[in-house]
Amino acid sequence: MPEVTGMKCDSKQKRLSIVKYYDKMRELGCFTLQDVTDMVGERSAVANLVNDYQRKGYIDRIHRNLYTVMDMDTEQPALTRYQIGSRLFPDAYIALSSAFEAWGYAPGVRNEVFVATETRFTDFRYNGVFYRRVHPKAGAERQWVAGSLVTSLEQTVVDSLHSFEGETGLDRAVECIMRLPRLDADKLLECLERYGNGYLYQKCGYVLEQLQSYVKLPEMFYRECREHCASTVRYMVKGAEGLVYHKGWGVYGPCFKSG
Repeated sequence: MPEVTGMKCDSKQKRLSIVKYYDKMRELGCFTLQDVTDMVGERSAVANLVNDYQRKGYIDRIHRNLYTVMDMDTEQPALTRYQIGSRLFPDAYIALSSAFEAWGYAPGVRNEVFVATETRFTDFRYNGVFYRRVHPKAGAERQWVAGSLVTSLEQTVVDSLHSFEGETGLDRAVECIMRLPRLDADKLLECLERYGNGYLYQKCGYVLEQLQSYVKLPEMFYRECREHCASTVRYMVKGAEGLVYHKGWGVYGPCFKSG
């Protein structure tokens, strides 16, 4: 009988141990093997614990030395794609069109997340989502949004107009901007100043003026942009048809429908 009692106690302790570590992992959301070592206290026990938890579906490996807790009800990661992306590395944050998504102002959700980080990594796929690295911008303004570190709306607008690819990329950025709440003109100018790029002043001034009925920026913003514009005439979308020359900004660009 004492042996049976001992077996019951061991089994109970094991269950309590599993709950304890799982709860700690849930608090972290994402974690590394070093985090598990800090929990357990024994490096030799970490590999067995992690393998056991993965086998039972408590956790899942995201990429290299990064793991996520799984929601036992849905059998999906407990964190969102944006929370995962901003935890890939200590300096990571969500940028570009993914930031518009994380804020909730994108027309839809794509199967990729742009992660800004100094750490080089090869784009990888996890749970149906491609995580793609982009270069971070020094001094970029960021905010926590629903547990994800994301560029501010003003930073996202400037970054997106700096980095869009082709007509489709520009159209997507414009569609997101049309959904935004009131932007802060001073913060937009601060973002532009950090880039120090005359052509970017041209692009932002032109696009936002085209969307003035949505963004409602003060004239001061456009005046400041014009003062910093590059002197050369530029094509906003190379090879696109139907571009119109806009003398005030010195660009050939599309005309957007503005309500």
